[in-house]
Amino acid sequence: MKKLMLTFFLAVITFSTVLSQDLEIPEIISVGVDTLTGKPLITWTMQNPDEVDGYIIKRLITDGDGVISGTYNNVAIIENNKVFSYVDLSNSYNTEAKAEKRKEYYRISSFKVRQDGQTIYSLMSDEAYTMTLSGEFDYCTNTFSFSFSSFYDSGKISGYCLHTGFPKSEKLIITKDTVCQWQFKDFLPSRNFAVETILTNGVSVFSPVIYVDAEETVVPEKLEIQNITAGNPKGLELKIKISENSSTSKLLITRRDLETDENQAAELDFHNSNFIFCDTSADVSRLYAFRLYALNNCGIAIKISDSTANSVLKVSSSDTENKNILEWNEPLNMVSGAIKTEIFRSIDDGDLEYADVVNSMYSDYQESLSNIIANKELYDGKFCYQIKIYHKNTSENDTLVTVSNTACIEREPVIFFPNALNPKSVNTDNWEFKPKADFLRDYKMTIYSKRGENLFETTDPAKGWDGYNKNGKLCPRDSYVYIATFTTSHGKTVTKKGYVNLVY
Repeated sequence: MKKLMLTFFLAVITFSTVLSQDLEIPEIISVGVDTLTGKPLITWTMQNPDEVDGYIIKRLITDGDGVISGTYNNVAIIENNKVFSYVDLSNSYNTEAKAEKRKEYYRISSFKVRQDGQTIYSLMSDEAYTMTLSGEFDYCTNTFSFSFSSFYDSGKISGYCLHTGFPKSEKLIITKDTVCQWQFKDFLPSRNFAVETILTNGVSVFSPVIYVDAEETVVPEKLEIQNITAGNPKGLELKIKISENSSTSKLLITRRDLETDENQAAELDFHNSNFIFCDTSADVSRLYAFRLYALNNCGIAIKISDSTANSVLKVSSSDTENKNILEWNEPLNMVSGAIKTEIFRSIDDGDLEYADVVNSMYSDYQESLSNIIANKELYDGKFCYQIKIYHKNTSENDTLVTVSNTACIEREPVIFFPNALNPKSVNTDNWEFKPKADFLRDYKMTIYSKRGENLFETTDPAKGWDGYNKNGKLCPRDSYVYIATFTTSHGKTVTKKGYVNLVY
């Protein structure tokens, strides 16, 4: 029965209703804007909701199809007397509620289906409309000015609160006036705002969110930090691009330390659209986010670049393998991602030389030291690395190169002693007793019999004991004592003692 009634009611907009002076009229509490959808949010109350079956939501239609412009028409039927709010997402008569562009007016009626099947309707409630908010920006005073209005009687309003930064709302000012002003310390080319009406009954009602533009007329089309290079001997070099045809009088650059969140700012002198800025105070081993602000004659930012970070390389050693592990971050401004990353390495304070190239998908690299130390005796164990990340400059279709800091690691000695040797083994690797060792200084190993006889000595970690004594005689099968000493890269003397079994 209710479904038939609903179909009938949607077809008949006005004039065919049965009005009842006795049916309670809903009282509209508020008409605001739903913060999730941006559409009008109507709330109402009833003293005796059990005496009705539901509610009719009516909106003032000004541009709809098939209705008289400027009349209230049905946009929703709510067949639940316990519902007291409605978000107007309707598209009735080919028109939507657009609270961000105009006041939207609403009225509500209640209805009840009698036992004889006839539906009766209450009179319409008093009209209520959404809040309006307008704002403008003064460039030279950096001041936002606002005016707003609502349908509530001033006696029902305890104050207004200005918000910004949606969807994460930040309260700026509370006032009882319908006009206010606000200034920000930081520069943004555009901000959004909404006003909250705080009623004396504790209910809060929001206006639509509006955007206030703070840009001047002539804004540089391009403002970007294209790439960052770790300079020599210190600091970072930033390649900057700015359009020539703009009203920008000066540039402001900010640097934020992404570890400490510390911020610094400086004005830049520039005379052409492409130039290099050297940040000599930057620590190339720290990660920063740089951003450019183009300022007008009032010192107000009219354009802000994307945030761009330098690439920081870190080197560590593997706990389980004889490898150096490289990790780095990609620059933040690489829209298309890296094309490739080249690895450069120096050994024991030598020159940086090309070592390898890695796929663009990776931001880490592991270098095995086995092949390197097989070709050279490395007693210092100092390795330094630098990377070059090649990436596309999408705006100009060329290739940019971001150069990281030089990161070094001093490897502690790696030493392993086998527990046996066999001079007659078919496997030549077993013929000598010697350590597998890297990065040793001042190395010395001595072999003793159990009686303390000195059988063998060497200062070359590549030379091992073959099981013979100093007279060239093969020693008997037994356990022998070895003592090895060496110095680490940090100057610490280490002694290793143990037993080796001579078998054959």
